[in-house]
Amino acid sequence: MTNTINVVSEEELKRDAREVFGETEEGMARDLADIKTWITDTAHMRNVRQDDSFLRLFLRGCNYNVKETKEKLDMYFSVRSMLPNWFDNWDPTEASLQKIIGAGVFMPLQGFDRLGRYSILVRMGRVMPATMSAEDCYKVLIMIFNMVIEGNIQSQTKGMALVVDMEGMGAMHTTLMNPNLLKKLVIVFQEAFPFDNDVLVDLSSVYFLNMPKILEKLFSIFTSFLNKRYKKMIKIQDKETGTMLDEMGTDILPAEYGGHNRDCEELALFWEEELIRQEAWLSAQREFRTDESVRVGKSKLQSMLSCSIM
Repeated sequence: MTNTINVVSEEELKRDAREVFGETEEGMARDLADIKTWITDTAHMRNVRQDDSFLRLFLRGCNYNVKETKEKLDMYFSVRSMLPNWFDNWDPTEASLQKIIGAGVFMPLQGFDRLGRYSILVRMGRVMPATMSAEDCYKVLIMIFNMVIEGNIQSQTKGMALVVDMEGMGAMHTTLMNPNLLKKLVIVFQEAFPFDNDVLVDLSSVYFLNMPKILEKLFSIFTSFLNKRYKKMIKIQDKETGTMLDEMGTDILPAEYGGHNRDCEELALFWEEELIRQEAWLSAQREFRTDESVRVGKSKLQSMLSCSIM
């Protein structure tokens, strides 16, 4: 996957690390060594990733707080053990997942917006509830998200822009927004992914387009699950006051959204083929997870899920 639109230089990313995030190599080396020792000494964490680039992402995402980084890593690998519907069998050739991938529901935009942010388009109206389950839809979302943030240093420096287009959604799509299912999704992204860094939150945006009246109440329930940090990112768009086009620019957006990047049909085809190319990487991610059978005490995730899933 080669991103070419609005890519910033490696020198700029390193400068931001020092000047914007306040990173030092000495501090990073010390904290990475601490975290690796903790992983080695923690029985249920021994089968998780320990590569420096991966752990750096978590440190930055947790505001360089080592204790919070350890908790976030625990959650990140716990969801892989405790939510098999979303984290088992990441096989892009599976027929049920192929329908969703081919429909172009979740499409990264293969580059960065005007502000340097990594950009992803979500078209929920493309989901056909009669033939696509909500569980499979969110599984595909998580698969793709994990794949595109892997080694994506610019997204970890300049932030992200998520465009959620709700055009075409109606009463039949309420299954996608079941409150318990939404709560579980929020737990995964809010509690397990390392995007709590104050700078990154301020830089990032989630633009909601074409929201149907029938889904406004469910959307309100969804936002009630979010913490204050994530609520700050939400921007409801309309034709009069929408800021998405000005903020993101036209280079990154598809023609259907006022830009001059490749159109949505081309994007959908690209990601259908790219996911097949990344099949081995996707399959390998299943191996990294906690071993709950040797955990001392109760998982924080277990408590959260028991309160949200009925």
